[in-house]
Amino acid sequence: MITKRTFHPVRFSILVQLACVIPLSLIGFLVHPLAAKSFLLGAIVYMLPNLYFTYYAFRYRGAQAARWIARSFSWGQSGKLALAAVGFALVFRFVQPLQVEFLFIGFGFMVVLQWFIGLQVAKNFRL
Repeated sequence: MITKRTFHPVRFSILVQLACVIPLSLIGFLVHPLAAKSFLLGAIVYMLPNLYFTYYAFRYRGAQAARWIARSFSWGQSGKLALAAVGFALVFRFVQPLQVEFLFIGFGFMVVLQWFIGLQVAKNFRL
């Protein structure tokens, strides 16, 4: 049972993302390994920068730290965009063969999944 005390929206979001991506990738490896690898790489390119942002955005708490919270969000967002760009560059440079459409499908799937998770958390859990 999830209670207010044990529920953490960031942890919940990461667990749901992993619970969706890992089975989809495993099933994909059985059907079309190259497409599944590309899909998984797209998901990783989304998740790692998002974890960086989460780390920076939630480092500080409380009204007295409002200035540092605003800076952390700004710094985290900038780092997230830079890391996503570096992630795509590394994939395009070092991963061959690659199915680009499945790379972007994996990235887009994670974006949509993150929106869905955010809506469900806001709708079902009052923090």
